[in-house]
Amino acid sequence: MCLALCSLSVFGQEQIPTLQELVNRKQFAAAVARAGSLTPADSADYATMSAIGQAYEGLLQYRDAYACYQYCYRMDTTSYDALSSVARMAMNLGKASVAQDCFQKVLQNDSTDFFANYQLGRLYVQLGDYENAIRRFDVLRNQDTAVVNPVIYRNLADCYMKINAIDSATICYFQAHDANRENAGLASALVNCLLRQGGPNVLDAIEVCDTALYYNPGNHALMGNKAMAYYMNKNYEEADSIYEVLLAEKDSSFFTLKYGGAARYLSERAFDAIPLLEKAYLKDTADVETTLLLGAALGKTYDRKRALELFDRAEQLMRPNEALANMLLFSRGETLWADGQGYKADAMFYKAWLENKDRLDLLFRIDRQYGNWGVVDYGTDERKSRALFIKNLFLNECFRTRRKTEGFHAYRRFLQYMYEEAFFQNKKELVMIAPNGKRSKLAVEDLKTLIDRLPEIPANEKKFMDEMDAAIKKSREMKKNGQTDTALFNAGRKAVQKAEQEGEAKQKEN
Repeated sequence: MCLALCSLSVFGQEQIPTLQELVNRKQFAAAVARAGSLTPADSADYATMSAIGQAYEGLLQYRDAYACYQYCYRMDTTSYDALSSVARMAMNLGKASVAQDCFQKVLQNDSTDFFANYQLGRLYVQLGDYENAIRRFDVLRNQDTAVVNPVIYRNLADCYMKINAIDSATICYFQAHDANRENAGLASALVNCLLRQGGPNVLDAIEVCDTALYYNPGNHALMGNKAMAYYMNKNYEEADSIYEVLLAEKDSSFFTLKYGGAARYLSERAFDAIPLLEKAYLKDTADVETTLLLGAALGKTYDRKRALELFDRAEQLMRPNEALANMLLFSRGETLWADGQGYKADAMFYKAWLENKDRLDLLFRIDRQYGNWGVVDYGTDERKSRALFIKNLFLNECFRTRRKTEGFHAYRRFLQYMYEEAFFQNKKELVMIAPNGKRSKLAVEDLKTLIDRLPEIPANEKKFMDEMDAAIKKSREMKKNGQTDTALFNAGRKAVQKAEQEGEAKQKEN
């Protein structure tokens, strides 16, 4: 009996698994429960704390696992396992800098370490640093060129896609797919690359789909890819037959409905296309292509009234975002102006104003390019006509919107000059040229009315202007007679520029 009791005692002891055995059996909850009864001496044991960390990790309780692994690393700073575990949990907790430091410490000892390079590559992917991620995965790819690791090539391809390097991504996806043809996801990613490249690559995409479907018969994603490849190759009947199968198998996704309907319509089956396009339109009423296709199918069959309504809807959807369109015009205008293409820049600002007539700053931007000094030589009659157009338009818009007129007396000088010139030449109308090149005429009487609405030039400013007028006129007369007085002319021009800048400052404030 004693021997029997001893045997039972030994048998019972053997049945109690250790913490590590529980972890190995994936009994993580049992391992964590037992951790509550550990003694202080147990917590000083590396193997025990490592097992508890593994149990917490198995239960996805990463913060507790991180604390255990840190404890282990403090006990043994030379432990590769502890350092790697700390880095792994840091990644899961979003502690990117900690994880990066840990993996780099590992690589300092062994730059070819597979796990550290791979995990560091994944970390760079999480951080959006795809260039560094590619470098890490390249290290692994080059370690053994005799073996193609589909996981490494897949990671490389994903990174290349993120930086829009489609050709490199396609090559890597092909290598990964060639090494693992059973993987439907890899095949689908490769096909998407080939379809984006278009041209002869579309036929290659069909071959890849056929190979992948051999291993994954009935896979909806691959069947959809194959149908799209036929559609892009304008083989609409083949595409339609695949979409028919997908629809029969209850695939009611937007793309299946849309391109299934499109394939029917382009296969001269407009009537049959309508039910699919109607469902696709209900899923996304903002999709221009679906709206147009549905309208076209209805217009060809039985509901022309609704077809015209859908065409109107499509036209609205095709209009660009107003704010972005105006920003594009303004930015293009600024660039053209900086490039010395003033007239083209004016055209951009003017077009932007026509789209949004509340933006008087756009007119002012053009106006600033034409001085207000009465005797300024504009060089050509065309430039003078352009100046007259923009100043007349800008001032009238300001009056229409009841803007303050303080500082607008600066315009009197130029407009008065134009009026007097017309008077002495006995003209009833003056030619104006808009920034878009269109010509129009301004009645001299209307010009006089505009001048009368402007504030009078202050006396001190008028005296200053008259003196500068005289200086510039004298300089020009001397130049005609073969004499030069550069200092006099430059002084006059500087004064003109200063006066114009002060006037512009006041206008901007208004």
